[in-house]
Amino acid sequence: MIDQIAKVNMSYLIELLKDVEFANKQYEFLMRFLHEKKCLFKNKPFPTLLKPHFISPQQTRILVYAVEKISSALAKFIDLYLRDEEVRRLMGFRDVQNALFSIDLGYSMPLVLTRLDAFIDDYTLKFLEFNCDSPAGMSYSEIVELGFQQVLKQYPVLNEWKVEYLNMNQRVLDVLLDSYDEFRSKKPSFPERPTIAIVDWEGVSTSAEFDILKGYFERKGYETIITFPQKLTINRGRMEADGEPVHLIYKRVITRELLERLDEVEMFIQGIRDGLACVCNPFSTNIVGNKKVLALLTEPRFQHIFDEEELEVINRTIPWTKTLVEQEVTYRGTTAGLKDIVIGNKDTLVLKPASSYGGKDVFLGVQTDTGTWNKLVEKNIALGNWVVQEYVDIPEEVFPVLGKDACIQLKKVNINPYSFRGNYCGSMTRFSDSSIINVSQGGGLVPTMCVADMETVLDD
Repeated sequence: MIDQIAKVNMSYLIELLKDVEFANKQYEFLMRFLHEKKCLFKNKPFPTLLKPHFISPQQTRILVYAVEKISSALAKFIDLYLRDEEVRRLMGFRDVQNALFSIDLGYSMPLVLTRLDAFIDDYTLKFLEFNCDSPAGMSYSEIVELGFQQVLKQYPVLNEWKVEYLNMNQRVLDVLLDSYDEFRSKKPSFPERPTIAIVDWEGVSTSAEFDILKGYFERKGYETIITFPQKLTINRGRMEADGEPVHLIYKRVITRELLERLDEVEMFIQGIRDGLACVCNPFSTNIVGNKKVLALLTEPRFQHIFDEEELEVINRTIPWTKTLVEQEVTYRGTTAGLKDIVIGNKDTLVLKPASSYGGKDVFLGVQTDTGTWNKLVEKNIALGNWVVQEYVDIPEEVFPVLGKDACIQLKKVNINPYSFRGNYCGSMTRFSDSSIINVSQGGGLVPTMCVADMETVLDD
């Protein structure tokens, strides 16, 4: 099946580069399309290239199975954290964070909207971290994909293939409403059709995605407000934003940042604590958004909570990961203190903060000089706020780079599957020239499209 993906990639690239002038016009069309649809990042069309990331039906099945097993395992871990003092100690959250985590959700599945960041290379899948608190990119993915649907019509070579497309904005709305309906079943005074508030700080780089969602939700008949946590108030026993009642909060603001500005957002948090609105995602998802969770998921003493299928996926897809604290560990058959292991195996390891996002402060040992690496270890090993993880080879894929001198170039790629209430809901793919693959770090996004040979589809 991977040979089929190589075939569709090559066929598409050959067709595209036959007429570079036409390809450039298609890319210009795509940029205009993204601008018109307000698919913007830092006020510019979202960075992309003129080729999707094609994956096979078998790769899709691998993603579906692994994502859904990991999602159920993460939900179990949240429950373990809330009742196990030892797990809470090892994760190292503060009392003020734990107070937020214990707020009753009003619904059963805490992981409403989750993005699991991974590498897939042929049939090997590895999860590097879990964006569970406030994942972005769903609506960007949909608009980029809609643009590509128009572009791909111009390349008849793809008529030989069945290409699957997603309706991501509808899936986001559906999963928010599923959580709200469960919340409302215990609070019948809430309206059947909620007013939705999309909440984040003013001026964040992903704010254009909120406009896309607002437009979609309102076309579906749901009044939607884009607002800031400081503007949420409590009035006559209800949550309000700018004087309008709010029933369902799509929380895009990051929990850690809320706590840094706690004096500004006390009413916002109080309203959620009092159950005056349904909030997705709940604060407790921050537990498994912290990278230390990868170390504890693979810790044998905590694995009794998982069933056999979850355990198999955990052990197969999560690379060796440890919290950067002095402890005895075994790595590649050697048992020693973690500090000695990390310093002695620099070129096969990665250091990163446990709670950061956006690719910030990620150090690949193979690209970091020895002096800097050793200082990072010395500085952070006593704090317990970093993790060390085994380096995973980064997949590469060829993409067209257009312009006067069009060519194809290898780009590093990661795949970012979404899980909505525990169910796989498609993926986006990010690309970069850098080993730190993140849009905030200069990368871009292309749609992830499952393609199957039409003969195979007809045989099925």
